[in-house]
Amino acid sequence: MRSRLLAVLVPLLVAVAPALLPVTAAASPAPAATGPSPKLRVFAGQDDRWTVGGRWLIRRDPGDVGLAQHWERPGSADGWTPGTVPSVWNAGDDGNASMAGGVAWYRRELRLPRIASTRAGGRWILRFERVSVGATIWVGGRLIGRHRGAYEPFEVDVPARAIRRDGTLTLVVRSDSRRTPSDFPPGSTLADGSPGGGWWNDGGIPREVVLRHADQVDLRVQATPDLPCPTCAGTVRVRATLRNVTRHARTVDVVARIAGRATSLGRVRLKAGARGSVHATAKVPKPIVWSPTRPHLYRIDVDATLRGRRSGPLADRVGDRVAHWRARTGIRSIRVRAGRLELNFRPVNLRGVGLHEQDATHGSALTDRGQDLLLEQARELGGLVIRGHYPLHPRMLEEADRLGLLVWTEIPVYQVRASELKKRAVRLAALRLLRTTIETNAHHPSVFTWSVGNELTTNPGPSIVRYIKTARDVRDELDPTRPLSYARQAGVQRGCVGAYGRLDLIGLNDYFGWYGGPTDALADPVNLGPFLDKLRACNPNEAWMITETGAEANRDGPLEEHGTFAFQSAYAAYHFAVYRSRPWLSGAIWWGLREFRVRPNWAGGNPRPTPPWHGKGLLGRFGTRKPAWDVLHQEFGAVDQLAPAPTGPVTIPPSPPGGIAPPGPGEEGDAPTDPPVPAG
Repeated sequence: MRSRLLAVLVPLLVAVAPALLPVTAAASPAPAATGPSPKLRVFAGQDDRWTVGGRWLIRRDPGDVGLAQHWERPGSADGWTPGTVPSVWNAGDDGNASMAGGVAWYRRELRLPRIASTRAGGRWILRFERVSVGATIWVGGRLIGRHRGAYEPFEVDVPARAIRRDGTLTLVVRSDSRRTPSDFPPGSTLADGSPGGGWWNDGGIPREVVLRHADQVDLRVQATPDLPCPTCAGTVRVRATLRNVTRHARTVDVVARIAGRATSLGRVRLKAGARGSVHATAKVPKPIVWSPTRPHLYRIDVDATLRGRRSGPLADRVGDRVAHWRARTGIRSIRVRAGRLELNFRPVNLRGVGLHEQDATHGSALTDRGQDLLLEQARELGGLVIRGHYPLHPRMLEEADRLGLLVWTEIPVYQVRASELKKRAVRLAALRLLRTTIETNAHHPSVFTWSVGNELTTNPGPSIVRYIKTARDVRDELDPTRPLSYARQAGVQRGCVGAYGRLDLIGLNDYFGWYGGPTDALADPVNLGPFLDKLRACNPNEAWMITETGAEANRDGPLEEHGTFAFQSAYAAYHFAVYRSRPWLSGAIWWGLREFRVRPNWAGGNPRPTPPWHGKGLLGRFGTRKPAWDVLHQEFGAVDQLAPAPTGPVTIPPSPPGGIAPPGPGEEGDAPTDPPVPAG
């Protein structure tokens, strides 16, 4: 009986045993590789470019374990979720951890495009318009590059050995948005333990990734337009930097074409893997001058051709072309003369707004429509100038060129501690960022100044003086046609500041009557006019602009109460009337156009704030107009912004009540300083 029972049970147990064992899920396969898109957001650039959009995989790494676990390796997609690029992983997350930053990984299975060129050699290159803050890049599990800097484009070569035989590859990017005191803008921890850092710390890849192919020679171009005199031919200074990406020497001729005229930049012989450069100035006789009222653009093309492949004049050497770069530019003059900023040899009296590339839905990964909306709103207000705390997206600059908007272009060296700027590595990083900004954006006629920083201190010490001096050297080398500038805050100043004499254009961030305590001169708005006069007396040869002013507003209420729409409107009317009474000012900018995220506990001087939102915007976060919009729309429309300011009397309305609170850490106030340097 027992033996017969076992004979029945054993086969049954064998049959059901697999169902009783733990189930192990099959590894998720990586998605199939797909090609990049030929659709480009930016016109300027080389041939053979594609946008690496499509389906990406994203993986948050709050414990920072991805490196140890080798998430860079191709294979299973377990733990990864579908996503897109550009994107920020913390859009809509207003918490402390979001502001402090973190690590996120991005992965793309990419099929390389088939290119027309069949010549030997060539190189695939990845361009990242922005990764926040630190980036590490792998292809096929191989480390190919690192970069640090949230507002600086960079490129990395793709080694041929990392590409599979079928023309596919696995691209992995690790983004680490945790800021340090040495970053731009710097990270910080406030007295209450919450994170600071200038403005909201969007993590991830907020701007697009571009794939491009260099055929034998990689070509990069800086084109700088100018108009030397009112009756002169326009000029475009063209500098071409070439890199031989083959294993054999190459001799290359470079030609620039603009307005139907060809200009030889010269010939350069490049050893295998070597770099070289050539430059020349192209002329445009009787140019149509670019201006906000007539923003005429010329197309410029630069070709690199191999020597000796064809005979004939330069204009006929089309078949030998191994590299091509294109852009649109405009001929105009920007200069400072006799303490005034001039556009096309006329003093200006500009009005405009500051803005952040940010909205309530996408964070800083703005869509084309999101970018266009900001620019349209700035023009609708009536201003001719915009300012950002960092270089704007290149597509936005192309649109500003087309619309006739002038752009104060600034690198985000914002409230960096003097102790940090004493460090050579930090200064060199800032200068590298300035150099990249100039080389990348010099062809834009809308860009009228290179600003080297914002609110470092009211009394610059040796480290800041050294930084401004070396920044001027970089500007003089790369683009002496545009003014060098800096935006300083209003505050206690120990006499005149000698360092400002190295600038051409000085911006003042004015919050008289908003910030400040009962004994602070900033608290009383009537001190604004005399303070402006004092600054002008110190620097009569430099041009001055108001680069920021504003008051928070998020509710109805009496004029006497900070944070009400009535107070903001009265503040705007009073301050801009004071500016009109100082005709030597070259312009004034309200900060800012639309509300944006700053940090979790932002107050901004408002006794009833709505953190993390910066409430000084003329538009709410979703675009609703505040009453101060109408005040400034009327003010901007009443000013001839492209002519000298009138010198007659100005009626100044009553000033609103003075400031009731000092700026909090990281708000519009003094950055930590070092010992002042006497004027001279």
